[in-house]
Amino acid sequence: MSLDRFKASPVGALIGPILTSEEMIRRMEAKSESDRPAVEAVGKEIEARVGSLNDEDKQSVGRWVKEVLAPRGWRPDRKGRLAPGHFFSKGTIYRRTASTAASDDGAARLAAAQALVKRLPHPPISSDELVSERRRAFEGER
Repeated sequence: MSLDRFKASPVGALIGPILTSEEMIRRMEAKSESDRPAVEAVGKEIEARVGSLNDEDKQSVGRWVKEVLAPRGWRPDRKGRLAPGHFFSKGTIYRRTASTAASDDGAARLAAAQALVKRLPHPPISSDELVSERRRAFEGER
């Protein structure tokens, strides 16, 4: 069954609000950041609302999760197993794609960091000044 047909099915109509809610998307992202399959975040809710699913429907849920996470900068990395007792037995672990800022040359990032430092209320201390300050404090404790 195609993903579009699954979404239009009665089961898909029950699952759609789960997979597209901001709360569940945040949970899926948190699982992904923890190196866990994203479906681990939604399995219990799907089971409570729908009951059981056949393997084909579970695969459709996985494709739908991919479709939800992709615009938010997540890409499939690898498959992972879930602990026994979860609604799903395996799922995809996602990785956040590199941001465009990280792929730029370092000059723009350096300039942004320097601008932030200039706005600090007190300029940062140099390492030589820090060592001298600590030395004076240590000698004063004697």
